[in-house]
Amino acid sequence: MSEEVFRWIVAAGVILAAISFVVQAGVVLALLRVAKTTQAKVMPLIERVSPIIDSTKQIIAENRPRISEASSEVVQIIKSIREQVATIGSLVRETSDRAKLRVAQIDETVDNTVERVENVGTAVRSAVLRPVREVNGIVSGMRAAIATLAHGRRSSVDHATQDEEMFI
Repeated sequence: MSEEVFRWIVAAGVILAAISFVVQAGVVLALLRVAKTTQAKVMPLIERVSPIIDSTKQIIAENRPRISEASSEVVQIIKSIREQVATIGSLVRETSDRAKLRVAQIDETVDNTVERVENVGTAVRSAVLRPVREVNGIVSGMRAAIATLAHGRRSSVDHATQDEEMFI
């Protein structure tokens, strides 16, 4: 490569670098303008919000002891509630166990009562039917005796045989 071509290449590089510096400067100036317009729009908003932030900081600073006191009370209340819930849970379990025991006892008592009522019913039936059977037997005997006396004759052997054949 000749020296003249080299100089032209170096000159072109310098020109390109100069152009890029100018473009960068333009971009920086455009960004500066955008930042200034944004600052101009945001500053009134910051001026309005700044007193609110200051008063909020003051309110928080004034109420910090109250907030910490309230939160410690809330923690104590929650602990108390947990203890009471545990106590109530144990009472409910104990009551449930007792109720199950009582229901089992009542069921057993009802079963025993039903069995006794059945026994009494059987005894009453037997006590009532026994005299009825006895009276029925006596009445049947009296009928047979009256029938025998009224007819006055004995049945023949043929008649007795015929009666026995009916049962066979």
